[in-house]
Amino acid sequence: MKEKEITKKQFDFLDHELKYLKNEGIISKQDQEKILRSYIVRDGLSFISILLAIGALLLGLGVLTFIASNWIYLNKGVKLLIIIVCLIGVNFAGVKWQTRFPKTARSLHYVGILIFGAGIFLIEQMFNISINFNSSFLLWAIGTIFIGYYLKDIAILLFTSVLLFIYLNGSIFLNETSYPLAILVFLPALYVLLKKFDYPKILTFCINALAINTIVLLLMKLVPKFNFHNPGTVTLTILFILGIILVHIPVPTKLQRTMHIQGHISHGITAIFLTFEFSLWFPIAYLLFLLYLVHKGSLTSIVIICALIFRYYIDSFDFLPKSLTFIIGGMILIGFGFFFEKQRKKGGNHHEE
Repeated sequence: MKEKEITKKQFDFLDHELKYLKNEGIISKQDQEKILRSYIVRDGLSFISILLAIGALLLGLGVLTFIASNWIYLNKGVKLLIIIVCLIGVNFAGVKWQTRFPKTARSLHYVGILIFGAGIFLIEQMFNISINFNSSFLLWAIGTIFIGYYLKDIAILLFTSVLLFIYLNGSIFLNETSYPLAILVFLPALYVLLKKFDYPKILTFCINALAINTIVLLLMKLVPKFNFHNPGTVTLTILFILGIILVHIPVPTKLQRTMHIQGHISHGITAIFLTFEFSLWFPIAYLLFLLYLVHKGSLTSIVIICALIFRYYIDSFDFLPKSLTFIIGGMILIGFGFFFEKQRKKGGNHHEE
């Protein structure tokens, strides 16, 4: 049986409860030990890890600033040699120390990632290579994703996601005519790694956000080509429907909560904008849909309802007293609170997302 990773806090709670069951005679000492052996404590953030990460950042910045300050005095061969030696040196030391000092080794790999990224930009400058800055971030991401997979390091994959965000959205600021197609290769790879790492929440959220960002840019690129009367409204409508799909699509349990929250965010934000485009039928229909989700136990939908109220509150400055708007909003929220408390007293099985 494969050991399941849990946090130190979860392990301590489990150990405490098993001791209670053993003392009550419900399970034997052998059962207690057998159950505990089925779990392994996941490495979390510790003082040493934080200290080493900060040290790696300072060391990397120190090396880079020293090189940058003396860059003009070095010839191209020496510059290239320095980059290669620093890159190979810190990563080789990281591999050698992986077994004896794993946390220190990991911090050296962090330094290597910083040197790798800086090396890309310095080599471009050194040899007058003319490529867009977002393509440089793509090359940096290619290196980090392999290191992240080798080390099974979530922090590195989060950093890879940030690099890909810059690569993806850089095309907007550069007014490029081509779509950043490389992201369509990276996303499946990131989802494969996500599954291997058992869907950590922060990484899941970032990769999903990257996927949504990819779809948004793709729609902004494709929709205007169909000569719709109002391509912005069409794009918002598609994203609104996508958000609703994300809320209801069946996904693995560990993905479910994050996916549903991002679905709510997507359809909530786009719906607010669509209320400016459609007549009164849309916000009424959407409000009924949100009330249905609240009935199903969605706390996030209450936040969206509040945002919807605030959106119309802004329009009510001229004809509706502020106090009345606050009274209406307060009554709605208290009503929701009463509803959830009533459901809990009934023992209703409602998920909260």
